[in-house]
Amino acid sequence: MSIDSSNDQALWFAVNRLYAAEARYLDQEDYERWFGLLTEDLHYWMPTRETRFRRDETAPDPQRMNFYKETLESLRMRASRLDTGTAWSENPRTRYRHLITNVEVFPASGNEIRALSNFIVYRHRLEREEAWLVGQREDLLRTIEGELRIARRTILLDQSVLLSKNLNVYL
Repeated sequence: MSIDSSNDQALWFAVNRLYAAEARYLDQEDYERWFGLLTEDLHYWMPTRETRFRRDETAPDPQRMNFYKETLESLRMRASRLDTGTAWSENPRTRYRHLITNVEVFPASGNEIRALSNFIVYRHRLEREEAWLVGQREDLLRTIEGELRIARRTILLDQSVLLSKNLNVYL
């Protein structure tokens, strides 16, 4: 599908279609198909958040603590761990539901698009373990051979303290 970055509505629809497919792949743990939505030079980053007084707020710093600071290769290694039999926190498996909303799309440069979105991810495991992860994503999307791919993702959780028992989830 060719992307016309001068057509706001078509661009918004294409990005939403990408995000819907991504959410489905992640919910189904179909990681190989999810990897197909990512570029080879992917930068996937989720910094920790600090609760500060307004006057002391600063932008997230890549040199400080991160929940995720991944490449496509490191994400592949994380996902392959599920097939080893040693991912105890995922046996039995966690059930996921990714909800993506408030998508905004902005042309960037050349074949790149900047997109903002909000997410809610629900996780349920065993009989009573539940967790909600809520936040915002800022993506740099790139058109490769007519298809949108995620080249860079910055994830900002609304929580400053992770309340989930683990972080075996992709956002």
